[in-house]
Amino acid sequence: MIRIGIVDDDRDSRVRLGQEIAEYASVHGIEYELNEYESALAFLDKSPAGFDMLFLDIDMPGMSGMELAEKIRETDHEVVIIFCTNLQQFAINGYSVGALGFMVKPVQTYAFNLNMERALTAVSRNHSRDNKDSETKFVLRDGTISRLVSVSDIDYIEVRQHYLLYNVKDSTSGARVMIKNRGTMQEAVERLSPYGFWRCSSSFLVNIRSVTAVSRMNVFIGDELLPIGRTFKESFMDAFSRYLAKKGWEDPCQ
Repeated sequence: MIRIGIVDDDRDSRVRLGQEIAEYASVHGIEYELNEYESALAFLDKSPAGFDMLFLDIDMPGMSGMELAEKIRETDHEVVIIFCTNLQQFAINGYSVGALGFMVKPVQTYAFNLNMERALTAVSRNHSRDNKDSETKFVLRDGTISRLVSVSDIDYIEVRQHYLLYNVKDSTSGARVMIKNRGTMQEAVERLSPYGFWRCSSSFLVNIRSVTAVSRMNVFIGDELLPIGRTFKESFMDAFSRYLAKKGWEDPCQ
């Protein structure tokens, strides 16, 4: 199932694009879910998460599609973005937010099909990367011992002074062990953020797949409780919501 969103203040444009999507999906046997929004602000108000593909109009009142894309990219670097616009002179700016491409209105079937084919390839690549993340392994120094650790076995990392404490599940026994490694939080973020790790506070970097519950103030990983810092609350909650949406689960935080 592919989740697609259309954000456009013009109803006729939304209908036309929806028809193109339906026709393409019918011909190619694609299952999809489509959500439409009449403005960028309406999109943000719904706190949507877990989209695979977004079609954004650029010229909209209140907040432009370009501004919306910049906002989306603050927390989601994977969703495929395609601009649909009358403003050809602005289309080149779309690449600054990692847009896949753009289509000039009124959208023509040939141009749509080309963009849709590229978009589906990108979505498939994103899904494949997500599945491979758990197979990735890192070498962590633990004193004089070098340990080979799977990304999926790392529950969270805590920083204390000049050390990183990796809380890791033993893949055999299921027990959690701690690996003490000299380093900074910034180094841990740069290394692990591509694999679904998000900061919930200045001291903790969490594997979003290991989270078992979230409250307004805390993250639960099994029976362990980690604080959510005010600075990181919005980005962490957004990441958690997107994770749940991709899994098809209801978000208890909303």
